[in-house]
Amino acid sequence: MKWTSYAAGLSGFVALWSIGLVQLVAQTGPVNGAASNTELNETALAERATRVLNKYCVSCHGPDKQKGKVQLSALETIDAVDRQKLFGKAQEVIQLAEMPPEKAKQPNDAERKILLQWLNSQLTGKAAKALSEKLLRFEYGNVLDHKDLFSGEHADVPGYTPDRRWLISEFIFNERINRLLDYHPTRAIYGTTQQVQGDSGVHWSPKTERGSKFRRTITNPYLLPEKVGVRYIVHKRLTTGHLLTMIGNAKRVAGHMSSEATMRTHYPAMYSLMKTELDHRKTLRSREKFLRTFSFMDRLLKDIYDDQHEGLLSRLVRKEIPYPGPPKRGGRHENLGLLGRFNQEDIRAILLGIASYKRTAFKVDETTAKSEVNRHGKPVWAPYSEANRAEFDSIILQSERDWYREGVTDYRIKNRIITMKLFYDTWDMNQLYRHVKNGRFGRPKYVPLKDTEMAVITETIKKHRQQGDRYHQVIDKCLADWKASFKAEREAADGADEAPMTQLIIELYAQIFERKPTGSEIAENIEQFKLNMAKLDRQKTIGKLIESLVLSTEFAYRNEFGQGEPDEHGRRMMSPRDASYALAYALTDASPDEELVKAVKEGRLSSREDFEREVRRMLNRRDQWYIIDENIQAANLNASATNQPIRKLRFFREFFGYPKAQEVFKDNSRFGVGRHEQAVSRLIDEADMLVEHILEKDEQVFEELLTTDKFFIYHS
Repeated sequence: MKWTSYAAGLSGFVALWSIGLVQLVAQTGPVNGAASNTELNETALAERATRVLNKYCVSCHGPDKQKGKVQLSALETIDAVDRQKLFGKAQEVIQLAEMPPEKAKQPNDAERKILLQWLNSQLTGKAAKALSEKLLRFEYGNVLDHKDLFSGEHADVPGYTPDRRWLISEFIFNERINRLLDYHPTRAIYGTTQQVQGDSGVHWSPKTERGSKFRRTITNPYLLPEKVGVRYIVHKRLTTGHLLTMIGNAKRVAGHMSSEATMRTHYPAMYSLMKTELDHRKTLRSREKFLRTFSFMDRLLKDIYDDQHEGLLSRLVRKEIPYPGPPKRGGRHENLGLLGRFNQEDIRAILLGIASYKRTAFKVDETTAKSEVNRHGKPVWAPYSEANRAEFDSIILQSERDWYREGVTDYRIKNRIITMKLFYDTWDMNQLYRHVKNGRFGRPKYVPLKDTEMAVITETIKKHRQQGDRYHQVIDKCLADWKASFKAEREAADGADEAPMTQLIIELYAQIFERKPTGSEIAENIEQFKLNMAKLDRQKTIGKLIESLVLSTEFAYRNEFGQGEPDEHGRRMMSPRDASYALAYALTDASPDEELVKAVKEGRLSSREDFEREVRRMLNRRDQWYIIDENIQAANLNASATNQPIRKLRFFREFFGYPKAQEVFKDNSRFGVGRHEQAVSRLIDEADMLVEHILEKDEQVFEELLTTDKFFIYHS
């Protein structure tokens, strides 16, 4: 059965934990006859002992020579556990006078006593206590004394694990983020599109499956250095680095989850809470789009004010801007593709003005008599006719008037006029006119909104328009009026009803934590929600709530806690929910699948037999595909996918260490058989397939893995 603090564990693995908890590292007791020179403090004792080591030991066990693979220099660089074992061995051989060897120079009795006293202090004093405390840290959870592990002395001790919280792995983090972002990656596997786990949005194929650009904006804060072996057991506690990374992640996740499109599709409680405000926004967008269409606004104002309209307009002061004249080199520009280099909003406004006010045919005539020639006497540029120039001036005048009334800034109007005159003198206007004629640059057809909407718009314009107002000023006043009115309407309707907020919190807890919130959690979040609502709009308040949940420690950890009555050994069974996550994360990186969740709900995950049933089911499952290694995929477009539980294969990858071949650098020209990076990625992919094949056969697995001479060659 699966137990936590007070409970019986899963066979041998949990038994190893019990050994570690009984005695993590053997400690040597005080040495009889060791000098008890209490006059020396710790620093002085260490200095004198170091001098003895340097004098008699370092020549054979130093940086240049390590007889017996023992080094006694730079002790501070040795791992604390290994250093403690080294001190124990050194104390034993020095006490028995086995070292230094007989033919070597020997320390006198005083020096030998100093060295033994110092070693004893390291094994039993403050240093030993500090080591003992260090061994209680999470990353030393599997450190066991060799004798305790293999003596058999603890074989009959009931196994258990303590209540604990595990910092999630980088792989679990990826799956949690994918769930919150509604990211469901797929791969084409054996000609069939399959949903996969293990995709973090990497752009792995330039031709087919491009990953997710938005998904790649999420930074994984739990990545570990490659030097770590089996890496799930060395996670330290949360640090400031995790927090700073997760703040940005939380903002992006909250922005996605609280977006109108996402809440409409996935979060009915959130959408219900936001519906009135979203409807108001939709109405505002519709009204603003209508009014910001210049021709619509112009016509509406003329309809409302009739003859009074012109008198209410602000007076236009024209910009006096000269034509630039002919180009300094060559003839007129003919490449209309260069239009893409200009501000596109300005270009469209210019072309719209030409389309609206060009009264004659879309062509111009050059005055060849006034042609300019190059140094070879060939004509390269000629001005257009006076009639063409006069019509173009009229187009500029009317466009400038429209832009001014609309509310375009003076600086921008000036730039547009400069651009138009530059076109006229230095570009082929026949080509430009044809582009306008054949394009869609005419004014949109006037389509009023519903009668009720038009009545509201008309009434508000009459309320706010003043003498000399430009169109954008009238629009801004109307929008501010409507926003204030809608906000007051929502605040009056909200009242003190907390039911919608409660449903929202329940919905978010189900998505982010996959559980129901407690009563106190609901109360705390409602209180915080109301405080934020006083400062922010409702959608931003929802976003802040999501951020706070994503930044909570519950999102970063997974729990294994005991529950219920203790047995005769004082152990308690792990709660069914925690057990379901422990089983899921033992074989995959995702949350419990539907069958595990169902087993928890129906009370079918409370015994050893229940655990065995679910483990066997998950081991035999082949309808879920997993990405093995995104780096291997990206390097050579390898498949790097498996339908076996990913943790099985990943264990052997890390046990054998063959993925570290990616870190080996070889120059392609010296490698001699193609691109080194692609070749290595292919070999690793084929090694994965071999391990997967042996695991699938499930016959003499370890013997096959260690001794097989078979290999996949150029598999595709």
